[in-house]
Amino acid sequence: MAAKSIDPDKARVPGEQTYRILQRHHVLGPVDYSGGPTPPVGGPHHPTWQNANGDVYDRPLRNEHAVHSLEHGVVWVTYAENAPRSVVNAFRKKVEGVPYRMMSPVPGQGAPVKLTAWGRQLAVTSAHDPRVDQFFDAYIQGPQAPEPEGPVTGGKATP
Repeated sequence: MAAKSIDPDKARVPGEQTYRILQRHHVLGPVDYSGGPTPPVGGPHHPTWQNANGDVYDRPLRNEHAVHSLEHGVVWVTYAENAPRSVVNAFRKKVEGVPYRMMSPVPGQGAPVKLTAWGRQLAVTSAHDPRVDQFFDAYIQGPQAPEPEGPVTGGKATP
């Protein structure tokens, strides 16, 4: 899918937050993402991406690997520890086995569920919210991704 330029300040899905990501270089050590949203929406990251071929992880991911996946056009679905099991299972059905999607818990993220793409984030409470599919459609391999056709397999397979 060819990337087209989009206005980085304009939301494409109602309620989403947009962020300007100025850096996207590779680093081997930890990155301090504390100045931005949780989970992070971009920035410096590890050279190895997190597998996101519909992978559902039961433990938190290392942000540096997950951010690399976002660079490749992935949408990362994250859920808080207190998210209802029924909500988590409904999102699992939307993610599992679908390329350019991945899912994991993120402690302390402040919303039951968040959908994150490079420079974009949407907080929701239900998989039935119509904005969920709008977000997937807008940002999976979308024009916001610096490398929208990057691989989603062959990277880090475990949290």
